[in-house]
Parts: sequence; C-alpha cells; structure tokens
Amino acid sequence: MQIFDSKRASTRVIVNTIAQYSRSLISIIVALYSTRLVLAALGVHDYGIYSLVAGVVAMLSFISNALVSTTQRFLSYHQGKGDLKVLSKLWGNIIVLHLVFSLVLIGILEAVGPLLFNGFLNIAPERIPSAKVVYQCCIFMVTISFLNAPFLALLISHENIVYSSVIQIIDSFLRLGIAFIITYFGTEKLILYVTLLCGISVLDILSYSIYTFRKYPECVVPRRSHLDKKVIKEMTSYLVWIVYSTGCIVGRTQGCAIVLNKFFGTIVNTAFGIAQQVSGAISFVSSSLLNAINPQIVKAEGSGDRKRMFSLAMTASKFSFFLLSMVVLPLVTFMPQVIRLWLGETPEYVVTFCRVILITSLCDQITLGLGTANGAIGNVRPYSLTVNSLKLLTVPLLLLLLWRKVDIYYAIWIYAVMELVCALCRIPFLHYSGGLNVREYVMNVFKPLTFPFLFFCLSYCIIRIIPINFFLHLVLAIPATCIYLAIFYRIGLTTQEKEITDKILRKVHIIR
Repeated sequence: MQIFDSKRASTRVIVNTIAQYSRSLISIIVALYSTRLVLAALGVHDYGIYSLVAGVVAMLSFISNALVSTTQRFLSYHQGKGDLKVLSKLWGNIIVLHLVFSLVLIGILEAVGPLLFNGFLNIAPERIPSAKVVYQCCIFMVTISFLNAPFLALLISHENIVYSSVIQIIDSFLRLGIAFIITYFGTEKLILYVTLLCGISVLDILSYSIYTFRKYPECVVPRRSHLDKKVIKEMTSYLVWIVYSTGCIVGRTQGCAIVLNKFFGTIVNTAFGIAQQVSGAISFVSSSLLNAINPQIVKAEGSGDRKRMFSLAMTASKFSFFLLSMVVLPLVTFMPQVIRLWLGETPEYVVTFCRVILITSLCDQITLGLGTANGAIGNVRPYSLTVNSLKLLTVPLLLLLLWRKVDIYYAIWIYAVMELVCALCRIPFLHYSGGLNVREYVMNVFKPLTFPFLFFCLSYCIIRIIPINFFLHLVLAIPATCIYLAIFYRIGLTTQEKEITDKILRKVHIIR
C-alpha cells in the first residue's frame, strides 16, 4: 500500500493550482485578443462560417473531455496501487480504446458531412467549397484531440500540471501568431486559418506524446498481450456514464436556450449566450484547483485510504467555493457596470442572466469534490442517473414557469435552484454509497465557509448602496476582499492547511 506524505502532496496541490491559474489567465487574455484579430481578418461572413461549421463538430468535444476524465481516473487509481506491470497493460488498452473511438468518430462525421452541406446549413453557395475544407480540418482537429486525451490524462494523473500548462500557454500564443499571419498574408484567409490550426494540433500531440513516452515507464507501445476485454469493457462502461453526465449538462443548457427562444425569440438567446460566455470565462477558477487535486483523490481511493480520499474531496469543495466566490460576488454586485464596460451597452436580460449563471456555478462548488470522490469509487451509473439527471429537470420546470406566465426575471432562477438541489444531493448519495460522514462534511466545509462568506456578502451589499461612483466602489471593494481572505485564513483553514499556505507564501517572499 502506498504511503502518502500529506504535506508534500498538499504543497503539490498548491503549486499545481498556481500553474493552472497562470495558464488560464494568460490563455483567456490571449484568446480574447486573438478572437478580435481573427474576426477582423476573416470578416463577419467567413468567421460566421467557421463558427457554424466548427460548432457542429465541437458539439462532440465534450466526449474528448470525458475521455480525459475517464483515462485519468483509471490511471490514478492504479497508480495508487503502485503496480507498474498493471499500469503498462492498462495503458495499452487505453490506447486501443482511443483509436477505436477516433475511427468511429471519423466515420460518423464523414457520413453526416454530405447532409450538412446539402441544405441543412445556411451557407452561401459560393462559400460551400471553403466550408467543406473547414469541416474536414475540424474533423482532423477533433480526432487529434481524441488521440491526445490519453497523454494529457497521464500527465494529470502524475500531477504534472506544470508541463501541460506550459504547452497550453504556448498553444495560446501560437494561435495569436496565426491571427497575425492571416491579418497580413493570404487571399483565402479562412482556409489558411484552419490549416494552420491543424498544424498546432499536430504540434500539441507531439509535445505530449514524446514527453510522456520518455518520462513515464508505463507509457509504452501497445502489444497484443496488453489487450484485455474485461478492462476495455470496464472503461467503456465508465466512459458511457461520464458522457451521459456531461450530456445532461449540455442538454440542460441547450434545452433552456430552446425554451427561451420559443417564448421570447433570439434577443433572449443573445443574453443567455453572453451569460454562458461569462460563466465559461470564470470557470478556470474552480477547474484549476480540481485538476490539481483530482489525481490525489483517486490515488487515495486506489491505495485503499477512503478516509483521506473524502478529506481531499472536502478540501477541494471548500477551496473551490472560496476561490470562485472571490470572483463571483464582485461580478454579481457590479454586473451592470461590468457589462457596460465590456459590451458598450447593456442588452435586455443580460444582467439578470449573468447573475443567475454565476450563482449557479457557485452553488455547484459547495460539493464539487464529492463528484470526483464518486468517480474514484467507480459508482458512476447510479450517480449519473440520480444526481446528474436532475439537471435535465431544469428544462421542463422552466417551460412550466414560463407557460404559467411567470416573469422571466423570476423564472430563470430555477436554473440556480436546481443546481443547488443537485449539489446537495451529492451528500446523501455519497453517504449511502461510499460511507461519507455527513456531520464531518458539514463541520469541515459548510461551517468554516458560512461566516466568512456572509461577511463578504454583507460587505458588498453595504458598498453597493453607498452613493459614490463605480471607481470608488472598486476602491472600497479591495479592503473588503482582503478582510474576507484574512477571515477565511483564520477560520476556514485547518492547522495543516495554514502551515502549507505559510510555506508557499514564504517561498514567493510574500511573508517572512
């Protein structure tokens, strides 16, 4: 059985989280500027073609994320057991499984292609040939992402977040370089753009695969002796339910968009789409910590240490909520001003929708680590059918409220309410299926968060009603946030978490 050095492991979590945060911030800034350049270079029509065609293919991107999640779970679990021979055999089965999925994906997308370009997609006839090139390039890029998933998952399972973050930052700057290239060169800029993006995909998979083959002994070329029907069946079953869970989230979002469109038209869809963009932009806050701590949660379960596994899951939930609240609450408070600065004007419904979506994200964080804990245990099917299926109920409930003439400003809050219900359902589910101590969860997560968060909310409420301009509001928000940090440090952290935090701060010379 593997022995965990808890301080060293926790220090690694903090370092990996910092790496993820840095990568995410840089990537977001570069991506926003790149989008502006690409839009100017391609023009509205060609950029629309790219968005439309790439969007059709990108609908399958959540399967790629599910592949990474599934692979990382199995690798981390068996790394917890410490058997290199079993890991090598598992790796061989993983590669075969991803190759099969990639071939199936190519077959489906190639079969669907003629249907898309024979009247289904509304594209000008003279631009159909270019759109078909874009489609083929997008198939290539999604396929590469499928094949790259095992290597990225292996890095995450080994908690090598720094290397993957560096590659993703380089990827962002290469995309910025492409934006400059198509601005000044080329006549058929759309085809040049997607061709160069394909080149980045190739560089990505080479960077990941060469490094992992050289770095990790379990990363070997698959052999026939590695193939195990039982392993492939187990992984496929796990993947199916991970895909189902992700599909529930996608289905809720798209289903609500359709319901809103039926009642209010495209203006409301614009507001809902902007709100989703805001949510996506701040999602790195929670995903950064979760990516850093996920492998340790799964490894703890793989080594048979379920108590430590749940302890890490509680830490993930507590810190995810705390970190996201530092971003969400200021945005919710000053949302009208933020939207005006970003868009230049405030479209109808945008402020309310953005507030709802951000609070929805915050509700999810309160038990986020328990989702990873359940995945580590492997009890995916009942979890997906109970907890994640509840998310789909948002669509009929929103439809019912709007049909009953409830004002949209109130009806849309069902989105956040159902997310909170799903988040709280994780606690009794893990209690009965995995032995989670509910009282311990309340004392270690809810209790240390309650007072600091209530203080933070009250502070911003007071700041908001003071009759001063937006700039002075922001000036007052700085000490309120600092006090929130201090209270969380004093009340929310355990003694060991304080020691680790102090150690990191000393390393970066913030404290002595």
